[in-house]
Amino acid sequence: MYTCLAIDDELSAIEIITDYVAAQPQLKLLKSYSTAETALKEIENLKKPVDVIFLDIEMPSMNGIELAKRIKHKTHKLVFVTAHAAYAIDSYELEADGFLLKPFSQGKFDQTVKKLFSTTPSTQVDKVDDFILLKSIEQRNRFIKIKLDKIYAVEAQERDIKVHLEHEVIFSNSSFAEALALLPHEKGFSRVHRSFIVAENQVKTLERSYIILNNGVRISIGRKYLDFYHKMSKKKENLA
Repeated sequence: MYTCLAIDDELSAIEIITDYVAAQPQLKLLKSYSTAETALKEIENLKKPVDVIFLDIEMPSMNGIELAKRIKHKTHKLVFVTAHAAYAIDSYELEADGFLLKPFSQGKFDQTVKKLFSTTPSTQVDKVDDFILLKSIEQRNRFIKIKLDKIYAVEAQERDIKVHLEHEVIFSNSSFAEALALLPHEKGFSRVHRSFIVAENQVKTLERSYIILNNGVRISIGRKYLDFYHKMSKKKENLA
């Protein structure tokens, strides 16, 4: 049984999460909060971390991003819940374990929970998540399937994105925030610049200020993302 908390200033959202949790036999909702201040006060006093917190982002007084920074050590898993895809950027930088975009179905909720606690890499949910669907500008905004293991990097443009593959580039009118929400940390994707997400396993050359991917694309590492350099350096040391 996994323990969880829900924090959202909208009563209807709390009710939905409560119902969805009740439909999951492995989840137990310990408590829900409608204000960030009350949640912070009680969660800071928890004697042991809970398994997962479902956290709204847009709340008065203190938003979910600020609250997450203060309570992340009190939960094993953190899932952001929001009606705005743009917040995916913030959730990505905080390395949230999940992102639910309102309104979401019971099926999407169940899929997210299964990913959080799955111990078998070959589940049906993981198979579904082996690809993403993006609108292709070149194909008149038709949705195309792009396998995750084929993606080298995603680059933000003014109003769209470029998906770098081994020998080609796909232009999509999806937003960079949407791409951040779709590309999971657990699949080895990291943000290295305000305009770039990269696949860690496609990094051929690693320097403190830049990387070169296996397809030859050179990308600067932003000052805010030097943690990526340190993380990749440790990985290389462990493999040596």
